[in-house]
Order: sequence, then structure tokens, then C-alpha cells
Amino acid sequence: MYPNLGAAIEARLATVKRMPGEQYMSEEAAEDLVSRAVIYSSSGSNSGALTFRHDPRLQWPSLQYFTREQVEACYHDIFEANVPVCLLVAEDGYPVDSLSEKAIKDMLQPSFVRKLKGSHHFHADPDTFGSVVTAIGQFMKKNSL
Repeated sequence: MYPNLGAAIEARLATVKRMPGEQYMSEEAAEDLVSRAVIYSSSGSNSGALTFRHDPRLQWPSLQYFTREQVEACYHDIFEANVPVCLLVAEDGYPVDSLSEKAIKDMLQPSFVRKLKGSHHFHADPDTFGSVVTAIGQFMKKNSL
């Protein structure tokens, strides 16, 4: 439970700093994400305080991870369905080694690939979302979507 919105935003920003790689998030993006993800208490001594509405167990380590073979099978199904794939990668997103990145591209065979400035939430950050929107527009135009 957080005493106010500012404290919840600070907690979200602190979480980003614990992510792998060089993750970051602007305060504006954090405020947008947190504002939609909290509920306010309306009773008792905590009236006005807020808490995240998601199940806290979502932050626990996963009990089930996909194997590489399962991921490859999913990617293979997408490729076989002949679905146009747009791959947008954030420069400072989750670290992916070059062999894994090549394997992903080989399996999905995206028709559109762009590496854009930003971190994991580059689509939500006021400084970087414009390039994401532009790239998606280019992908849609290229594929007549």
C-alpha cells in the first residue's frame, strides 16, 4: 500500500532500475502506467492510500517457463501462417545476445525490423513513442494493412 500516487510512481521507477540491462522509464510514462494500475482505499485509517490492483503473485518468479523448443514452435506457427511480422527493438531494452537475436529473426523472418531509441516501455515514453508510432505506420503501409 502506498500513501499517495507519487510514492507508487517512485516504486514503479525503482522496479525498472532492477530490470536487466540499461532499463529506464520516464516519470511521465511511469505516471501513466501507475495511474491505470492502482485503486484507492476509501475506508478506515488508510483512506486515500492506494495499492496496485494486480495480483502481487505476478511479481514472483514464474513457476513455468517456455522451453526454447516451445518458443521456436510458436514462432514457426506464426511464420507458417504467413503473417507479416513487425519487429521493433528498443536500443536499451531487455538484453538479448546476438545469437538469440539472429535465431528470432531467422524463425520469424520479419518483413519489417527497426531498432529504435528507448527502453522496454519505449512505446509509452513521451520522448520515444513517436518513433514507435511512425515505424508501425510504415510497417502497416508496407504490408497494406
